[in-house]
This record gives sequence, structure tokens and C-alpha cells, in this order.
Amino acid sequence: MLTLSPQFTYAFLLLLIRTSAMLVSAPLLSHRGIPAWTKVGFAVFIALVLVPAESERLPDAPNDFGTVAAAVIAETLFGLALGLAMQLVFVGLQMGSQILGIQMGFGLGSVYDPVTGAQFGAFDQFYAVLVTLVFFTMNGHYMVIQSLAETVRAVPLGTFNPLVIESGEIAALITGLFVTAVRVAMPVLAALFLTDVGMGFVARTVPQANVLVVGMPIKIGVGMIVMMAALPLTTTLIQGVIGNELAGSSQRLLGAG
Repeated sequence: MLTLSPQFTYAFLLLLIRTSAMLVSAPLLSHRGIPAWTKVGFAVFIALVLVPAESERLPDAPNDFGTVAAAVIAETLFGLALGLAMQLVFVGLQMGSQILGIQMGFGLGSVYDPVTGAQFGAFDQFYAVLVTLVFFTMNGHYMVIQSLAETVRAVPLGTFNPLVIESGEIAALITGLFVTAVRVAMPVLAALFLTDVGMGFVARTVPQANVLVVGMPIKIGVGMIVMMAALPLTTTLIQGVIGNELAGSSQRLLGAG
């Protein structure tokens, strides 16, 4: 049975704000296609589950409004940084797909995506769906909740200091972002590079051939064949990135790990 003490109410408020802010920037869970009331209900449910689990370490309710306002701002920043740290994993995967789309010529057909609010091509949408399927197949939404629960223990409610964010860990996360993008795009990029080299030889040996007209369909065909052949390895790579990076990136970034 829940006891609505001042400590419980104050802890519930702070955790609700932390969870709500995380849902604004967390991967996939922050999509515009999810109704706002669903996100609110999810945040309330998570707060109601996690607060009783931390009943022995609930913060004392302050007596002045200034302390409450400072704690609310700190928890908002914490939640946003928490979701952003996990979002960087997906940004790396999306960057790799955009590189492939541009190299294969699909970047010319970019359209506005109402879900993410960004410009995406058909090729990028394929990888976005693939990452989403792998995410939910691996129970990635559970990893997000587990990461939130671990940070509640590592960074108690109302004690977060934005100055503890490690700049070195931010640089490491950004470096990992580019490495992930290159690893996703490398098989197709290598095949397209060899295709460009071959087309260059054709242009030099057979000047009559219109390489610019013939080269684009060839590059698209080669890229699609290599992409489909490398799809099992790409799926394994995505699973490794989500499994190894998603749960730990937020704690490393915030100095909680």
C-alpha cells in the first residue's frame, strides 16, 4: 500500500519530470507518432513503479520554493541528457544510411519525414525500419527503462549537478557515432568505390561511352546487391551497437557509471 508522505510525493514529482524529459529525446520513444497522452501515462506508470523501489532513499521534501524549482530544472536537464545520450546511438546508424543514400544517388529524392521532422530518402527509411525492428526484437525499450532505473540509483533524485557531465565521454560518444556510421556504410562504400574506379577505366579506354548516364544505374544495382548480401552482417552490427552502447552510454556521459 502506497503512503503519500511528503517524501514520496516529492520523489514522485522529480522522477516524473526526469522520465518525461527522457521521453522527449529518447530513441524511438520520442517519435511524434506516439500520442502525447500515451507518453504521459507511460511516464506516470514508470514513476509509480520506481519510487516505491527506492523507498529507503527518498529525498527529504524541501520547505522553500527555490529548492523545488532548482531540483525540477536539474531533473529536466538530466532527463534530456539521458535521452540524448541514448539517441546518439541511433544517430550514428542513421548517418550511415544517409551516406549510402547519397553515394548511390537516392539522396536526390529526399522528402520530409513527419515522424522525425527531418529530411529522409527512401533508402534512409529502409534502414530506419530495420533499426526499429532490431530495437524492439532485442527489447530495446526494456533497456531504456533499465537505464533509467540504474541512473536513479547512481544519481539520486534531486542531486544531479550539470557540471559533472564528462567532456571526454561526450567526445568518445561522438567518435563512436562516426565509427558506427562508417561500419554500417563500409561494405557498400567499398563496392561503389571499385565501381567508380572501373567506370573511370571505361571512360579512359572507351571515350564514346556516356559514363555519366550509364554509371548511375550501375552504381544503384551494385549498391543494392552488396547491401542485400551484407544485410545479415549489418543486422548483427546493429544488434551489437544497441546492446553494448545503448544501456551504458547514458551513465558514462553523466558520470554515473
